[in-house]
Amino acid sequence: MTQYELESRWIGDEGLPGVSLRYSDLVRIKSGEHSGGTAEVIALISLDPEPTYVVVLPPDEESAVLPQSQLESTGSSTGRTLILVPPPRRSA
Repeated sequence: MTQYELESRWIGDEGLPGVSLRYSDLVRIKSGEHSGGTAEVIALISLDPEPTYVVVLPPDEESAVLPQSQLESTGSSTGRTLILVPPPRRSA
């Protein structure tokens, strides 16, 4: 599958099996260099070994490539219904 075909299927109404994030979703980064930061999903670049995305981090518009397992959806900036997810509670 070419990158164009991958992204065309991803942005379509049905999406792709196993891909939980969509274009323009807002995410919280769960681990790694940008842990705790928020970002916006701008591209899906691969499916194997797991869905991997390009995200843009405010305020400098820095981009990062991160696997789905390091991202947690917090809503969307598109016309879809916005569902906010509170940050996880941290134990003392």
